[in-house]
Amino acid sequence: MKIAPSILAADFSKLGQQIKKAESAGADMIHLDIMDGHFVPNISFGTAISKMSKSISTLPHDAHLMVTDPENYIDELAGVGIDYIAFHLEIDGRKKNIGPNRWVYVVNEIRNRSRIISNLKKIKKLGKKAGLTLNPPTKFKLAEPFMDKIDLLLLMSVNPGFAGQEFIPGVYEKLEEAASFRQKKGLKFEIMIDGGVNMENAEKLVSLGADILVSGQSFFKSPEFQKFIRRLKS
Repeated sequence: MKIAPSILAADFSKLGQQIKKAESAGADMIHLDIMDGHFVPNISFGTAISKMSKSISTLPHDAHLMVTDPENYIDELAGVGIDYIAFHLEIDGRKKNIGPNRWVYVVNEIRNRSRIISNLKKIKKLGKKAGLTLNPPTKFKLAEPFMDKIDLLLLMSVNPGFAGQEFIPGVYEKLEEAASFRQKKGLKFEIMIDGGVNMENAEKLVSLGADILVSGQSFFKSPEFQKFIRRLKS
């Protein structure tokens, strides 16, 4: 089981220090949440912060593209050395309002399969690990045709766009489906869970097949990073 702190929840006034501290505490990866303000109702950071993080940490970095047009980001992120690049299955979906100035993109069918495959191939051609992300409302079955083309399946356990949200329990079933599918088909992709991960649900997530747990506020608000990682892994 790997722990990937999400720097979106870090203190940006001392971001470099916090990334170095996370690495020395025993983090396995650094998670980069890149938002465009269109696919999700927030804007975070882009290539510059990703490059800075990669330059000061030897850990693998994964970029989670919460953007409408991942094609515009892949080359630059690969160029600064990001190891995993994941984009959303819902990039050609529709926006569903879930509250004031809040929304989530949903999809009931894949209307542009060639676009998904093209982006995955582009990431791999650049020598990086290709990932596909599913929003909480998206059924795993829609992603099945792409599972033999990915290195990482990122299951969102909150509606993306903001840190500090509560875990959506329905993701347990989706995780179980994905892990079962992987085993039956003899595939090797890793499964990452992002959103609301904490001490209360980590054990269940790992037991159902999760390989990587993203931790944001729970990690960066903990008084001792090393102790937090040790407790989560135990």
